[in-house]
Amino acid sequence: MAEGYSECSNNSQPSCVRSSGLDNVPPSYEGLGGIACPVLRLDPQDWMENNPVTAKIRSLYDCQLRLMHNMQPLPSGVDIANTVKYFSQTLLSVLKDVPRSPLEMIKDPVSDHERMGLYPNLDYKGLFNAISQLVDSAPHIQYGVQAFGQSVLQCLGCLLPFLEYDMIDNLPYLVAYCVAVFPVSLHQEILNLLCYYILPFTITRHYEGDEDDSQASQSVAAIVMMVFQHSNNPAHHCQLLECLMTMKPTIVKDLLCVIAYGTAGARLSAAKLMFYYWPAFDAQLFDRKGLLCKFSNDLVPFLCQRDMCPNAGSAEAAKVCYDHCISVTFASDTPPPLYLCIECANEIHREHPNQRFFDLLHPMQQVSMVCENKNCRSTDKLAYSICFSNECASYNGNHPIRYCQQCHANRHNSRRGGDHVVHTKLSHAWQMASDMQTNLVEAIISIFFLKRCPNAETLSRHESPDCGAKRGITHAQ
Repeated sequence: MAEGYSECSNNSQPSCVRSSGLDNVPPSYEGLGGIACPVLRLDPQDWMENNPVTAKIRSLYDCQLRLMHNMQPLPSGVDIANTVKYFSQTLLSVLKDVPRSPLEMIKDPVSDHERMGLYPNLDYKGLFNAISQLVDSAPHIQYGVQAFGQSVLQCLGCLLPFLEYDMIDNLPYLVAYCVAVFPVSLHQEILNLLCYYILPFTITRHYEGDEDDSQASQSVAAIVMMVFQHSNNPAHHCQLLECLMTMKPTIVKDLLCVIAYGTAGARLSAAKLMFYYWPAFDAQLFDRKGLLCKFSNDLVPFLCQRDMCPNAGSAEAAKVCYDHCISVTFASDTPPPLYLCIECANEIHREHPNQRFFDLLHPMQQVSMVCENKNCRSTDKLAYSICFSNECASYNGNHPIRYCQQCHANRHNSRRGGDHVVHTKLSHAWQMASDMQTNLVEAIISIFFLKRCPNAETLSRHESPDCGAKRGITHAQ
């Protein structure tokens, strides 16, 4: 029985009797055929009349149950999308009345309890679980998958500020998993949601008293593997990796993990991008023309999200505002933060002079083999590091900038640049930490094996080539 309610005797009908001052009591959930479904411990009709949000969450569970068990009539993607859109609009309307900035608070886990106290008592966890299970059911939707996918992605973005720590940690991988089950036409929207609305507020969280990274940060290798495996567009791979390089200084460790233990497709892409982005031990060992090829030719620019943008559809976003009220006001269907072109940012700033707008880091136009500092005076101009901080990027048109060793030392030392996210060339294997060293060795073995057996998607790296031949897998000559 739900807490705060009493139940009548067996001889009477169940009634909803309030036994405490609670305004909203969420339903409990029980398993039904391996699927979590809401079970109301009181008169369902009375509950639904007073709690439309709970009633609609239950309808999502019903849709998921019908899809997974092929129960007629099957709900269409459009029907589910309309229900999910209701939640997105409800969450945005609730967010508009929140006095403090949840996007600033969500970065610090210490503020989680205070942040959750800003919202009305709705079943956010139940909604998150319902959406998660619907994502698994996407392959069973017969029509309307496009509308369904768009509504789910929008709702997940709107739901982030309302989630507790365990769901925040699981959200990045859930969004990345959508690449595997949603149509290819939605892959760009999935990458945009990940890179602009989810990852900046999740993988950088660090729990007090815990020396290890958060679960969201530890899941980065799995996220990279999922996207690299199920998206065939190299521009998506570049977009995701550059986003992660902006926030995680140890991303090369995750990349080596993908090369070492990932699927063949993910390993190949990860290896190419590691050689593409990271400065080499010896640049003379590489064919510069081949190395300087541009991977992200098909990169789609991220556009201004303002509803009334005068250049809608063509103006690239250059500024970001983290104020949730501004975001909901000027982009009514988009989760915060608000990404704006220069013209829209200036116009909104004139109306709201107290609001702050931050520069948006643009994708790398070209990976240079030499220092990009215009005032470089070093005799050895070979690239030594790449910096993703806004301060250094401002010297390069708000693009990440490559430095030689001398310029790197000038920009990043004990006096300044200590908080910059910088990636330098890999150290020698015997100077690495033990886990990094293990990943490097396994990655080398994996690349060698992939070269020997390029078509061996299912062949174990520890299986001999002769054994693979017995299974009918051909090897490269």
